Amino acid sequence: MSRKRSKSRHVPADRSATVDVVTQLECAIRRPQATLIGALVGGLVPWFARTLAHDEVPSTWANGNHGLAMLMVAVVLGCAVFSAITVYKFGRATFGDKRKALGFVLALEGVMLVSHGVTSAVALTVLILINALANGSAIALARDATCRRRDADARRAATVRARSQAAAVRRQSPIDVVDASDVVVERPTRSQPVTPKWNAAMMDDAIDAEIVSEQKLLA
Repeated sequence: MSRKRSKSRHVPADRSATVDVVTQLECAIRRPQATLIGALVGGLVPWFARTLAHDEVPSTWANGNHGLAMLMVAVVLGCAVFSAITVYKFGRATFGDKRKALGFVLALEGVMLVSHGVTSAVALTVLILINALANGSAIALARDATCRRRDADARRAATVRARSQAAAVRRQSPIDVVDASDVVVERPTRSQPVTPKWNAAMMDDAIDAEIVSEQKLLA
């Protein structure tokens, strides 16, 4: 259960079926490179399907090369599935209803593949526009998400780098920061006057010295 949850968390959300068409158009205009890639990739697929279905498959089948004709039919079905998924998501984002989106897909893809003349050309044009817009906006939305994630990673890395540098500076600094409240100031005390102490031996020595000096004077 935990593995399934962890895998589901890493699956990117498909926003092409939930983002409204106006937002998709604004995103496609804001990211012209993504819109061009989506137009090339998504717009060519319906044209491939119509060309094979209307020209290549009938001529190949008429020439008796049934194996190649069946292979072309498989390619046409693949192109139709690719385009149908994109158109279905576009229909859900536009109409907000799964049934309308499914009918929209069947109408456009069916008219483009089965009918001939103007109706087929109009359906092909609409399919090319829808595929270009939907795929271009999907690429643009993914690009925006990538840019936001890259900017967030850069800010996170800068924060971690700044914190590590600050920690290294604190470790290398020999000066410790001491709070002023913790410092105890000792005031100097006044020195007491020194009173001489009486010493009897020193008095006797002084008297003896005076006697000796008087004797020298008499002599």
